[in-house]
Amino acid sequence: MVDYKTDDKYDIFRPELWSPRVSRFFRDKLYAANFFKDYSSDVMNADIVHIPHFDEINATAGDIAVTSGEVTAVQAVDTKTDLTVDAWKGAARFISKFEEREIMKRPNVIDEYAGYLGYRCAKNVETAILANASMFTASVGSSILTLLATQIEEAFGVLASNNVPKEECRIFLSPKNYWKGLMGIQKYYDASQFGRASLPQGWHDQLYGVGISLTNNLTNSAKVGLVNCIAHPGSIAFAMYGPDTTFGKSEHLRTKVMADVMYGDTVVQKGWGVRLIATNI
Repeated sequence: MVDYKTDDKYDIFRPELWSPRVSRFFRDKLYAANFFKDYSSDVMNADIVHIPHFDEINATAGDIAVTSGEVTAVQAVDTKTDLTVDAWKGAARFISKFEEREIMKRPNVIDEYAGYLGYRCAKNVETAILANASMFTASVGSSILTLLATQIEEAFGVLASNNVPKEECRIFLSPKNYWKGLMGIQKYYDASQFGRASLPQGWHDQLYGVGISLTNNLTNSAKVGLVNCIAHPGSIAFAMYGPDTTFGKSEHLRTKVMADVMYGDTVVQKGWGVRLIATNI
């Protein structure tokens, strides 16, 4: 019997195989780019989009004089928000000629590399989009406490006072704040509170008729806390090119697999969302 730990003289005769199967990693689900306002098609031939805002204060209807039919006009004072595509992020991986021969001929492995790098770029955009929630005017909660039912209800009240239809909104929560915070609120799970089981499947995908997305890509800081939020899709705007994958040769015996994305993001309506501040449990 050969002791491979101490005797490796037969190593040169042992064949080595690359498995065609890939051990996948668990990816965070990306929600923001599928929810907030996408202006990508508007920046195809430029890098800045001007998004106009109508002035609601001076948009009230007035009386019309019955003798003249004259309608009083006011000076237009509408404003705009500039969305600039000025961020460029990328990720890359070198594949040597040896690896290319031994690995890349295996089914789907090149797609796995490209998909992984593209995902890293897309996740960067997701984090940047959600960071705009920190700019919302209204805020409830505390950086040292979990979310309370009264705070969530207060947030809905703020949206209603701003005429934001809650049925068009979405709640973005960290998984920890969801499972340790929201799911710890008795009236959200106790049938005696509602007269029926409110969690027939053991979890919420909606709260007060508003969809919930769990994400690890929310902004967090020691001073502010974790910025969960409830937001309308028109509250934040973004535009992006990509992610795209490129394969580049070099002077060395290797190929560079590159993925990149260009994007811009901005808050458009600060009153169309509410920050749900909580501790990062």
